[in-house]
Amino acid sequence: GQAISLTGSSLVQFALVWWMTRTTGSATILATATLIAMLPRILLAPFAWALVDRWNRKAVMIVADSLIALATLVLMLLFALGRESIWAVYIILLVRAAGGAFHSPAESASVSLMVPKAHLARIAGLNQTLEGVLSIVSPPLGALLISFLPMQGVMAIDVGTAIIAVTILAFISIPQPPRQLAQANG
Repeated sequence: GQAISLTGSSLVQFALVWWMTRTTGSATILATATLIAMLPRILLAPFAWALVDRWNRKAVMIVADSLIALATLVLMLLFALGRESIWAVYIILLVRAAGGAFHSPAESASVSLMVPKAHLARIAGLNQTLEGVLSIVSPPLGALLISFLPMQGVMAIDVGTAIIAVTILAFISIPQPPRQLAQANG
């Protein structure tokens, strides 16, 4: 389910970059969008990892996927209504990146709890391979989709894949590690 959602998100990221390129032709706007899409992950990562260790990982993934899908849905509606703007894309990129800053550590920590130690390296390798394949496949697939669908149609794919991921997550048990209480020296 998470792989399906990641695919939809990758397509939307490419579609938004392509839309900004076609709309503005400005390298500054693209650089700003890239910074906005990366900054929350950089700034929130240390806190996100610490918080995910304390929170229910399944809930974090469901909330993050849902928030990302909701933000994408808002942008999808703006495109459908002809009210899209660079600033709206910036805001949505910021929200999507913030959701991703919490989703990634929750997913990584969950995999390590769900997979037997003997298979952990293989599954980690498969996850890395999936991310690499998506980074190669998403741009041409996104370009193909943009040529057949309006922007809101491409974004609807991301919302749909997020719904699939959240639905699957709702039925999967993700173990929580036992809480360790700090012991006072003394």
